Amino acid sequence: MRSVVSLPKTSASRDSVPIIPALAEILDAYRRSTGNPELGFVFRSSGGLPISLDKVTRLVIRPALEDIHLPWHGWHAFRRGLASNLYAMGAPDKVVQRILRHSRPHVTKERYIKVFDRTVLEAAEKMQKRIEELRRVKEPCRQLELRFGDGVERSRTGLAEYPAFSRVGDSWLSGQQLASTLS
Repeated sequence: MRSVVSLPKTSASRDSVPIIPALAEILDAYRRSTGNPELGFVFRSSGGLPISLDKVTRLVIRPALEDIHLPWHGWHAFRRGLASNLYAMGAPDKVVQRILRHSRPHVTKERYIKVFDRTVLEAAEKMQKRIEELRRVKEPCRQLELRFGDGVERSRTGLAEYPAFSRVGDSWLSGQQLASTLS
């Protein structure tokens, strides 16, 4: 079953936006709760004007994310995550472009779709697993060994010489922070 939401025609918009049935049900319920309007803005104030995105973020999105202990990184990050996930699930970049309503495909491809190489993700997961193991160790840990299955033997690295690992139990280090500390 396909659902489509009709939008007011403007020079910047197309006639409709495809949405999944689960979202259509939510939007229908919301529409009914606001007096069942047939036309106009989907999300509007009591005066009929569109609700500002900042207000939606402050009153709805942030509290919902805080309840489940997730950070809000902004609308651009939200759209970038949507684009990257759609692409990773097999949506062609042209389709992602249309969903995000970009006029130029190169904008979507270059700035929104982030392709994650599986080997890079696996390496990051291994690093996270090792760091979690270090966090669980009660005694001071002196060595960390990483193996990535490429057949190359790596010598054990003494953690005492790297100040970053003294902070591992207190906070998470970004890849850049870790790389700069280890270099």
